[in-house]
Amino acid sequence: MIVDKDNMMSDAQALTTSGSVASTSYIDLGTAAGFKSSNAEVVVSVQTAFTSSGAPTLAVTLETDTSSDFATAKTTIGTSATGIVKANLTAGTTVARMKIPPNCKRYLRVMYTIGVADYTAGNMDAFVVIDSQTAKDAINT
Repeated sequence: MIVDKDNMMSDAQALTTSGSVASTSYIDLGTAAGFKSSNAEVVVSVQTAFTSSGAPTLAVTLETDTSSDFATAKTTIGTSATGIVKANLTAGTTVARMKIPPNCKRYLRVMYTIGVADYTAGNMDAFVVIDSQTAKDAINT
C-alpha cells in the first residue's frame, strides 16, 4: 500500500493516557461540494505495540466537520470495534478500515478513545488510501 504523507492524520502518534484524543492532523477535502470518491478509506494501524500493566481498551472513530477545529458541526462517519484490548494492538495490526462516504463535510480527523486504564507505550498511524490492496487481492508470481 502506498501512503501519501499529506494524507496522514496520525504518524506514529503516541497514545497512552485514558480519555479521548484527536489525531495530530486532519485532512482538508477542499471547498468543493463534497468528497466524491467511492473507493477512499481511512486505515488505522498500530505502528508500535501497546503495553500496559492494566487492561485498557481502545476505540477509534472517524469524524467530519465544516470547521478545522471540529467545534461546529462534528459528525461521526465511521467507527472501529469498541473495546479493542491491548493483546490486539500489536505492531503492524490494522485496527480499523473506514470508508469515507461521498459528500461528507470538508474536514476529516480520527478520534481515539482509551478506556479503563492508561497505556505505557503505543503508537498509531492513520491515513487515507484509495483502492487499497488487501491480502485476498494479492497475486502470487
